[in-house]
Amino acid sequence: MTEAALTPTQAEALAKGITGSRLAFAAVYDETAARMGRDLPDFKTVALGIHDPRAAFEAALIETGKTDPPWHRVLLAELATQGMIDLTEALDAPGSAAGGLSILPQNADGSALNAADFSKVIAPALRMADLLHAFSLAARRLCLITVAGETSPSKGTGFLVGPQTVLTNHHVVADLIDPITGKAKDGSAAKISCKFETLTEITGRSYAVADDWLIDFSPVDLNPVANPAPAAGPKRLDYCAIRLKGAPGRERGWYDLTQTGALDKDTDAFFVFQHPHGVPQRAAFATHTAVEPNKDFLRHNVWTSPGSSGGLCLDNRLRPIAMHQGSVLGGGAEPRRRAIRLEAIRQAAKDLERVDPKLDRISQLSDGSAAVIGRDATQSTLRMMAEGRGTYILVIRGAAQSGKTFSSLLLRDSIPGEQRVIISLTAGRLPADARDLARAILRQAGLSEAEIKRLFAPLATLTTSAATVADVFAILKRALQGIAGSGTPPGKLVWLLIDDLDKVKLPQIGSRTLLDHIYSDGELEQIMRIVLIGLSDTLVNVGPDKISTEVLADPGKVDPKEIEECLGRLLQEAGKVTLAETASLQARLVAYSATELKNWMRNTSPLARMSGFVSRVYMKAIR
Repeated sequence: MTEAALTPTQAEALAKGITGSRLAFAAVYDETAARMGRDLPDFKTVALGIHDPRAAFEAALIETGKTDPPWHRVLLAELATQGMIDLTEALDAPGSAAGGLSILPQNADGSALNAADFSKVIAPALRMADLLHAFSLAARRLCLITVAGETSPSKGTGFLVGPQTVLTNHHVVADLIDPITGKAKDGSAAKISCKFETLTEITGRSYAVADDWLIDFSPVDLNPVANPAPAAGPKRLDYCAIRLKGAPGRERGWYDLTQTGALDKDTDAFFVFQHPHGVPQRAAFATHTAVEPNKDFLRHNVWTSPGSSGGLCLDNRLRPIAMHQGSVLGGGAEPRRRAIRLEAIRQAAKDLERVDPKLDRISQLSDGSAAVIGRDATQSTLRMMAEGRGTYILVIRGAAQSGKTFSSLLLRDSIPGEQRVIISLTAGRLPADARDLARAILRQAGLSEAEIKRLFAPLATLTTSAATVADVFAILKRALQGIAGSGTPPGKLVWLLIDDLDKVKLPQIGSRTLLDHIYSDGELEQIMRIVLIGLSDTLVNVGPDKISTEVLADPGKVDPKEIEECLGRLLQEAGKVTLAETASLQARLVAYSATELKNWMRNTSPLARMSGFVSRVYMKAIR
């Protein structure tokens, strides 16, 4: 052999560092094996009878050493590219049994490049894709907190840790909390607002807080220099969790406090995202961050300013690690900047992400183009499906203009973008051939044309035979599993949405056969969800327990109560308070206006006219 293969000890150590799912690993392994040689066994064959995922990964890594030359370097580099293994940690950790390996980048054909050692030189650097992704998430989840004061408002920063929950410092909102009872002061809800930037308009979108806005808090230690270590009794961590009216986290996503980062080296970058002096978002970074004697806090060198309190801190791997607190003075030394570790907050406060179901609804689309009248059941079903507590397939039926197609926009805004990949197709435009449909699906899922062409190159001339469709499905399935398992961290759901199934009857060959494979495959249920709009047919080989059906109401007979509820939520989110009689009057105003609008919005239902009017006319007037 021209190169040493992995030893069992090295394979075992590397297998422990693989973070992707078994299905995601299989997709990467099979795709890499196909590049390296046509006769190589696939992952299912290699791992046959091995139920423990780590043992299966180990067996696959050992299998790479049975060729001449072995191809473990190519596989490991591919896994690292997909974010499924941290090679720096796996290879360079003290005492690691996998130490000493050299993992190089490779060309598209799998051959190694003559480049510097990958694991020690390239891996510690931040990937541009990861950096852009992390900044995009932070920009969506960060908010400017404004607290009304007797003379002038004070400003702070916060970030989403749940669908309705914003985390900030206790000292940002301390004036609104009774220090004796530990409860929010009467009327304090009207004094707080949280504004999220949209990145497309300068004004952003503001949310008022719920009447019972105070979820949990820990007071600030007013003399941290004199108390460098935690004393007996409750900790003083200077945090406050605020519940909003509405659920911006459903659209923007939130940070999971069970998945926090850590400090590695003092030379690593430490990022702080903030609203200094209440200006639009700023990001800054520095090195040489350290743990304080009180291990619940970090000392950092990032530039901050008043208004940065509550800022989001990310570690060198772009994971949430802390919340900026402020500058600490004392002892005649230079002030030092301090941050509270999110792990300490998580241990002190449980279930900060819990929601108030009455407020956990989307009231208008994220682009402001339409209000959401009704459709609470659809939103609940989609979220349950995303959380694995619902069915695999949702069928939506209803009359023309009842809002069936609107369901695709509800899906987009109900599930945070980093948690899903949406493939949206229309029945009337589906290609007849299975391979063409598979290509269309993968194209919407984000694969390049070159990659799609390479995947299907081994297939013979396309026919509609069952065997050919099965081959197409096998390729499509592996690709979708790889897409679902990619990212940092892996775990996206792939949503397949097909509209207009009540308008077009699909032939029982080609594409229809491929779709039947997708609907009935048990393994795809782990990474995929399906929404079928207008379907009336019975699905083949799909149990009724895997399908839920929603029939939408007649769009010409809108329930006035649903209009009232929509207006009430929008007004709450905007911080407005109305009497019940006023809300009812406004609902009638909207309904009558929609009737009159038919003269300039022809060929649309009353439901569509009311939705557009509320968003484009009514809400503009309210604001």
